[in-house]
Amino acid sequence: MKSHKARLKHRFGKLLVMDKPSSAGSSKNNRMSRSSPSRRKAATSSRGPQTKDEDLTSADTKHRFFWGNRRNSTGGKDDKSRSKVDLTAGGKKKPAVQSPRQSAFTQTDRSRSHRHLQTKNAQCNSLAGTAITSRENVRQISGTRNPDELTARCSASHEGRKLLQERLMVQVDALFNMLFSASPFLQSFHERRKSTDLRMGGWKRNAAGQNERVVTVTVALQANVGPKTAKVTETQVMRECSQPGQLYSIDVQSVNAEIPYADAFVVLIHFCLKATVEEYTDVLVFAQVKFLKSVWAVVKAFIEKNAYAGLEEFCQSLYSALLSEIKKR
Repeated sequence: MKSHKARLKHRFGKLLVMDKPSSAGSSKNNRMSRSSPSRRKAATSSRGPQTKDEDLTSADTKHRFFWGNRRNSTGGKDDKSRSKVDLTAGGKKKPAVQSPRQSAFTQTDRSRSHRHLQTKNAQCNSLAGTAITSRENVRQISGTRNPDELTARCSASHEGRKLLQERLMVQVDALFNMLFSASPFLQSFHERRKSTDLRMGGWKRNAAGQNERVVTVTVALQANVGPKTAKVTETQVMRECSQPGQLYSIDVQSVNAEIPYADAFVVLIHFCLKATVEEYTDVLVFAQVKFLKSVWAVVKAFIEKNAYAGLEEFCQSLYSALLSEIKKR
């Protein structure tokens, strides 16, 4: 029967052979092979700088793992060199020292941000000055009239349908001459609308002491059914509240002829031209249809519908023509 020592030797012979003392180099290699990666890294750092072959081996090992590959793909050479830990002969860590390139970059970045703040502050200051200057210019250029000078008020009640409410960049006297005198603008405006037989009388004093004039014209109608033209007689009366340079309040009574039910109604139009402190003019136009005779409800609705539609179209066309004329000046 084999002895206990022989059985152990037979079963664990290989292990006993590995436990035999060997040379210094082989034992060192075996310990290094069984050591963990952290110990291997410590041993490598304690040995000193790695050789070219060892650097390649470590690089290949990093590329096998996804975190090493990701770190290598995002990082650069400067990051690798900055991540290395410098050790002295005693094994102590050296204080982290920034490379000249990094410090120069940081200094440049700070100077850029400083310059950006200075530029932004300078721009804000320049814009503030410009805004103040522009406001002063607006006051000096547009505010040429004192609001206390504009004391005229319109005495009309401004009843009816509002057809126009706009501000035109023209003085009130010039606008009055364009609309209520034998001006070239008014004549060309009626010619473009295919109006004929335009006759404009002068302003005269009536029995009530008000300025009055009469204008007759034959206008073209756009209705599909009925007559194509209508003869219009306008009686224009200037209210007593009108003051040159401030306000013109004009009442217009328009009587139609040569159309059905022409004697059953009249059209009342009110023009209010008021000056502003900017030397502009606020234009207000109101209109209403006043029936002189009783007519059927269907006829009344038909007359009002067509009358207001024609008045609105006339005012819009007049406003567009005024804008074009003012731009030419």
